[in-house]
Amino acid sequence: VFTPENEKLYQLLEANPGPPMEQTPFPRFEDNPKPNTTSLCFPSVLFIGVQKSGTSTIADWMFRGGILSPLVFDNEPDFYNKEVHFFDHDDRYNEGPKFYAQRFHHSCQDHAEESMVEKSLAMDATPSTLQHPDRVFETYAAAGKEMIHNLKIIVVLREPVARELSMYNHMMYMVEELNYADLHEWHKKVLKNDNSMSVMSFDEYVTQVSIPEYQSSHGSRHGLYATHLSKWFEIFDRQQILVLSYKELRDDPDMLLWRIQQFLGRPIPGKLGAANTKKHASKVKVPSESARAALSEVFTPENE
Repeated sequence: VFTPENEKLYQLLEANPGPPMEQTPFPRFEDNPKPNTTSLCFPSVLFIGVQKSGTSTIADWMFRGGILSPLVFDNEPDFYNKEVHFFDHDDRYNEGPKFYAQRFHHSCQDHAEESMVEKSLAMDATPSTLQHPDRVFETYAAAGKEMIHNLKIIVVLREPVARELSMYNHMMYMVEELNYADLHEWHKKVLKNDNSMSVMSFDEYVTQVSIPEYQSSHGSRHGLYATHLSKWFEIFDRQQILVLSYKELRDDPDMLLWRIQQFLGRPIPGKLGAANTKKHASKVKVPSESARAALSEVFTPENE
């Protein structure tokens, strides 16, 4: 209906020039207007994990050093100013790219000046993002190839048995410190199924929670590093992904911070803050040989 009429309009305007200030030739209408994606502003740095590998300590240093953190909206928990939990929470992901971009619109203002672009480097440090490379790509693709090309991805890997033990200790600490009503469902994984509110031993946790979850949801647990990273390497340029070691964070933190600054192409002032200092009497410091052996049977084939 419209196309023949529009062609007549273009011919009419061309044959009958208007006043000198009129735009000539008149711009053609778009047949299928494309959605405006220029307003979608995503963080140029994703710190994708893994949990209990020093990610909070490193992210805090980066935010204090000038990397912009996400905005927190009404009724959202305070820790969302570090980790948005967009890609790993179905309800938030289903809100779409604009929902995610709203948390970072402050980082894309005044992009006309090069200096402002540098100052506007922003980061989402949600450690569970490791499990969702497809969602990341699809979301960034909504803003165009340049947004994908400019993305920097950082991940820290920790020996998986030690990471599993650290996660157990964290959940046990939260159960001991919080009221039951304030506990997240995943904190409750360490509770025995006898309504006693007592905490499993680490050996019980490994056999009743860790191993079954790894067997039933092969791609959803953090310790399967090769499984996850192989997917990231398929989708993104390998040069966009910086893989760091928790061991280096512990033994030579200055070198690890240097690597991050070189990767981002900018200095980040300051030093790392104190690592996790939570202490509780029931903290398990060393896994039993049986627990280590059981977990190693899962991790070793995946990470060799």
